[in-house]
Amino acid sequence: MKKSFLLYLVMSVFLISYCACDNEEENFDTATTVQVIKVPDDIKSFDSVTKEIIFEENVSIKQDVQGNEIVEFRIAGNSHFMVGSIPSISSVIYNAPVLLGDNQRYYLYDGYPVVDVLQNEVRNQEERDENMQKIEKAWNNFLKVLDKSGKLK
Repeated sequence: MKKSFLLYLVMSVFLISYCACDNEEENFDTATTVQVIKVPDDIKSFDSVTKEIIFEENVSIKQDVQGNEIVEFRIAGNSHFMVGSIPSISSVIYNAPVLLGDNQRYYLYDGYPVVDVLQNEVRNQEERDENMQKIEKAWNNFLKVLDKSGKLK
């Protein structure tokens, strides 16, 4: 009985570890949840160096950001660009722009994790650059609107 229980326990831990270490790239094509952020109204500040975004107190951002959700940034009521939201503890590679939630702090990145820790840095960085080029005009306008409203650091 003890041996079968121990075997079951070891196999369970192995299975959970294997599932948690899934290194497949993720996309947000199947996302069902959309959260809308009004720019600049919902944003208190954005640091262009650290990419930290601080939301106004009245903006309801989920405390525990779940993966596979979409955050839509709107300017003047029009959809400007969308990013996927992810928790800071994730074993999935994202080569698309993301809103990373980390202990009630949020960051806008071109992907997750940083490419330095990935096996194929060049390929991953190229894919991130391609994805950022798709929203480059919208991203620059996002920064311009925040700068005009005094919310860009």
